[in-house]
Amino acid sequence: DYRDVRSIEAIFPRYLRDISENINTGMTLPQALRATHSTDYGVFTPHARELSAKVSWGIPLEKALQEFAKKTKSRTMKRNVQTISEAYHSGGTVGTILSSVAQSLQELERIKKERSASIYAQMVNGYLIYVIFLGVMIGLSSILVPAFVRFGGGQENLQGAFTEIFRSLTVIQGFFAGIAIGKMAEGTIVAGLKHVVVLVIFGYTALVIFA
Repeated sequence: DYRDVRSIEAIFPRYLRDISENINTGMTLPQALRATHSTDYGVFTPHARELSAKVSWGIPLEKALQEFAKKTKSRTMKRNVQTISEAYHSGGTVGTILSSVAQSLQELERIKKERSASIYAQMVNGYLIYVIFLGVMIGLSSILVPAFVRFGGGQENLQGAFTEIFRSLTVIQGFFAGIAIGKMAEGTIVAGLKHVVVLVIFGYTALVIFA
């Protein structure tokens, strides 16, 4: 769902630009929307056809866009639609408004990509820090704790207790490290969930195998 929403956010400016170009050629708004049916917008295609159908039924474009943004559950899309609504109420032709908004959204998308590229090194550092943490946990569990058991009177249950603690710490560290990496890289906590899955599975598996 997150990947689809991100794709919709990236495609939406292109969709607005296509509508604007159609209007500038002399089409009415419903005609401009119908003309986009032959264009493949990926995951956005069903939404584009739904918008076209609603406008052809007499529903205002502003309302149709608001319903679309609500359906995507994307804050970014809600802000985009709000921007279109405010520009529309301030005056101007629909084609000009859509073209201006599309250009602004493309610029914002470009800035997001540059931001992601600039912090790629920080994301790699996040993974390296977790690997170092994992190495320490494995070392403690496989070397230090057995030494305590061996020289401390043979308390075998001690090693099992510490192993479980280290596994829990590995999962907790992987969860919060993944959230932090996602927040830094893409600006949202939800984006960190994929990093959480990778780190937690990798860390827990490594600890089970080597510890």
